[in-house]
Amino acid sequence: MNKIVYPPLTDDLKGGFSWRVLHYFGAGAIMASVTIGSGETLFASRSGAVFGYTLLWCFLGGALMKGVQVYVGGRHMVLTGEHPMTHWGQMPGPRNWVPVVIGLLSIASFPFWLAGLPLMLGQCINWIFAIDVQVLGVTPSEFQELFKALPDGDPRLLELSELSEQAARLQLIQRAWATLAIIVAVTLTYIQTYGLLERAQLVIIGILLTSLLVACVASGPDWSMAVAGLVPTMPHYPDWVHQYEDIAKDSEIVFICVCLGAIGGGTYDYLGYLGCFREKTWGALGLRGDQENESNPTDDFEIDSSEENTRLGRGWLLPVQIDVGVGFLAVIVFTACFIILGAVILNPDQAVPDKFALLSKQARFLTNFHPALLYVYQVGIFMAFWGTIYGGYEIYLRTTYECLRPMSARFRKMPKKTIRNWTLAYCATGALLLVWFGGDDPAAMVKPAAIIGGVFTCGLWCFAMIWTDRRFLPKSLQMPPLLLILTVISGTFLTGLGMLSIWKEYVSHLFVS
Repeated sequence: MNKIVYPPLTDDLKGGFSWRVLHYFGAGAIMASVTIGSGETLFASRSGAVFGYTLLWCFLGGALMKGVQVYVGGRHMVLTGEHPMTHWGQMPGPRNWVPVVIGLLSIASFPFWLAGLPLMLGQCINWIFAIDVQVLGVTPSEFQELFKALPDGDPRLLELSELSEQAARLQLIQRAWATLAIIVAVTLTYIQTYGLLERAQLVIIGILLTSLLVACVASGPDWSMAVAGLVPTMPHYPDWVHQYEDIAKDSEIVFICVCLGAIGGGTYDYLGYLGCFREKTWGALGLRGDQENESNPTDDFEIDSSEENTRLGRGWLLPVQIDVGVGFLAVIVFTACFIILGAVILNPDQAVPDKFALLSKQARFLTNFHPALLYVYQVGIFMAFWGTIYGGYEIYLRTTYECLRPMSARFRKMPKKTIRNWTLAYCATGALLLVWFGGDDPAAMVKPAAIIGGVFTCGLWCFAMIWTDRRFLPKSLQMPPLLLILTVISGTFLTGLGMLSIWKEYVSHLFVS
């Protein structure tokens, strides 16, 4: 049985929290940058445009719940030196059933995001280059319905035919941009040059975030309504929303679940994010040695429960608190800004980001103050989405490794390069197929991944961590009462919302005659 005695704390950790420990914020920056592309810029804005301030409680609370979810996973990893996925394999029932369920659902989500996000980026590029003119706001397939409604010989048929061809060309250009983005992202991921982009992206996203914060305050929001929006209520669509058929076709529960699933990411991101911790030396992570070729990573171990070792273990939790805390603080700030700006600027004009204008309407958040800020928004949004796509591949590679590792010694001994190549091939192939054959609404394309991987499996994660915490940690290092309560609440809310949305979206209609 392995004995875990934590190493001495570094000098900057001995004094507890201070500005000096902020340098531990690292992997959290990648996680935050990977999630801000669609969740905040599109879905948070859409929520504010549709419901005003009403759902602030849900999305800020949801982001906090996901922060709790990720923290308890990172906490366990620092204290035991092992990824939670590995220890979930020992939960009661068939061997490895929990890693298999969460892993398969997470990996199955990859292509949906890696197709939907490039299509959103493609629409953004069309808009930047002023080739996004949409006529009548309908798709080529919807034009066919208009054709059927007109009698033969009607002169409007020729006009509709021309408009249909124009819309089809725009969609073709959008898909071409998306294809190029996928090819470039896969190529750069293969040759591993993410570091430069991350540094550049953080600067540009920082400028965008600062601009949005200023715009949010300057827009003069009704702060009393914003505070009221923190009180849990269940909203209903206003009557005018039904003009946006792609939005109104979903129930309010599904709308909320999709938005919440997109904000802050999901298990497909978080499993890989925790995989980045293998490169750290925090707590027990610096004691486990080379784990890649271990024949059995679930060998029994015992954590020294002496008072001194317990103190050291708690001290080593500060880096993960910094990394997760700062990352999710950025997510919460972005989310609040976009919801409030959507409520102040878009909601009064009944202007909702929809499938033909997913990103362009939000430019008013800045251009209302000065037209030149359009370029700040365009550059910032382009970098946000490109960084999300590019960083997503890197995170998903780590997610795949962590999902396969508990399954067998064969996967643990498999070279990372082999797993990397197969994962890139799977992601690129699935994404390209969805780009060209998966429909014309990127927001609808990511819906299954947002509901299942962004909400439902997040709740399962919380419940799995409660069992894992009790099974592998001594009582002195188990979750304190407040953290345990927050984990139970997070697990209950996310699992319940995910199950309800899956029922409404994919199951209930099967029982309707």
